[in-house]
Amino acid sequence: MADFSLDQLISVVEDGTDAPLDRVSSAALLKEQVERLGDELLDHFVKQARDQGCSWTQIGEALGVTRQAAQQRHTATDDRLLRGIAEGRELKRFTDRARTAVVNAQTVAIEHKHTYIGTEHLLLGLFVAEDGNLAVRALKDLGVEREQVERLVDEHIPRGGAEVAGVPPFTPRARQAVADAVGEALKLGHNYVGTEHQLLALRQIEEGIAAKVLDQLEVSYDGLKAKVIQLLSGLGLKGPTRPPTQED
Repeated sequence: MADFSLDQLISVVEDGTDAPLDRVSSAALLKEQVERLGDELLDHFVKQARDQGCSWTQIGEALGVTRQAAQQRHTATDDRLLRGIAEGRELKRFTDRARTAVVNAQTVAIEHKHTYIGTEHLLLGLFVAEDGNLAVRALKDLGVEREQVERLVDEHIPRGGAEVAGVPPFTPRARQAVADAVGEALKLGHNYVGTEHQLLALRQIEEGIAAKVLDQLEVSYDGLKAKVIQLLSGLGLKGPTRPPTQED
């Protein structure tokens, strides 16, 4: 049984805004996130079944589909999140820069010769799409530069020694950060997800390398959130919706 109810989801949307149409947009954002989490939940248990020796025929029967359909749906040569972004199926309400930052994390991981995409790569990915990036602006206002982040990331996770083949998969914490960015947006009453929400989500995952690096740089979640709100207010973006041309 899921540990959240329809009433709880309704409350999340209603707490963010009083405007009816803004609530519709926020509900759509939350719906997309719930659906994506459902896909990842199913993927988790399909992988578990495979690891325990179940055949694709058996898994297909459990899912009510053919063996071929089950295998095609749950196997891939690259990471599903990145593939979904490229095909326009994932992160639909993420701003262009926010989506680019997630894709940039792949580039960062490969450059560091890491075989996975972690929260540290997502953090550095924000800097790659720096132009007009509200997350980077907030960090710079708090005295944080990319070089500092890069140095501390390297201290936590040394660079690999071999070239990376294929597309590195996202770690569970990295996927959690992408998912939690939606919650950060809703808490601020926004019906889009920008780089600022991604950064706030990364800071909240205390066990992630990104949060540890930000903690070393004396960037707290509360301080970061206050800076984000200040920057948004300075841009005159007080409501939950922002035009794409004014995107973070």
